[in-house]
Amino acid sequence: MDAIGAQIERELIERDELLSKVDSNTRAYLLSCEQRDPRYITRIIKNRDDILFDQQLKGNN
Repeated sequence: MDAIGAQIERELIERDELLSKVDSNTRAYLLSCEQRDPRYITRIIKNRDDILFDQQLKGNN
């Protein structure tokens, strides 16, 4: 599998994990946003990861 395929697979797994952790109303909202913008959930995950990374950096100082 090439790097792009691996990235897409990882994004789909992360998307499914996120959707499985939220309530049905939030899931419906996220999926409706994704219909308008296919990268919506991926950006939420990236932003979450960036925030967690920043929090780790602050915690280690």
